Parts: sequence; C-alpha cells; structure tokens
Amino acid sequence: MLGASLLLTGCLVTGSNKESGSGTKVADETFKQIKVNETSEEWVRATLGPPTSDTTMQNGGHILKYTYTEKRESSGAVFLIFGGHNEQTVEHNAFFEIHDGKVTKAWRQ
Repeated sequence: MLGASLLLTGCLVTGSNKESGSGTKVADETFKQIKVNETSEEWVRATLGPPTSDTTMQNGGHILKYTYTEKRESSGAVFLIFGGHNEQTVEHNAFFEIHDGKVTKAWRQ
C-alpha cells in the first residue's frame, strides 16, 4: 500500500503559456505623443508605418486605422487524469482622423 501511494505522488504535471501578436501595436507612450491639431499625418505614418486601412470621409478628411491582434494560449495537464487548453484573442484598434494633413481626432477601441 505504501509503495502504491509513493507511485501516485509522482504524477506528471505540465503547463505552458504562449503570447503572440500581429499587426501594428500603438503603445501608450506613442499614443500620448499625438496632439490634436498639431501632429501631422506624415509623423503618424513615419512612426507607425502603413495603416491597416485608410478610409476617405465625405467631408474631405480620412481616417487611418491601425489594428493589433493579441493572442494568449495556456494549457496544462496532469498525466492520464486531466488536460485543459484556453485560448483568448483580443483585437485593439487605434484611429486617427486627418484633415489638411493634421490629426484632428485620435481614439482607441
């Protein structure tokens, strides 16, 4: 009986976490540098690169959209008893409304 209990305490337990991202992440520090009616579209594009989309508005302006997708995966198992997996995907968007070459509005979702 003692031998059996010693064997059972040697269960194999494993776990892993993985994080990845794709797209253009607009960091808090970068977003804070953008000043309405001061920051140029040229600066935004030079700093962040090409936008995910560029939508023309009827009033003559356009909106630059930058999308970043964050994916987190975690899994764990106890040998021959239990196994689990969790996956979470979150999309972050930053928008910049441009008129006459200047940022007139900036927001995130």
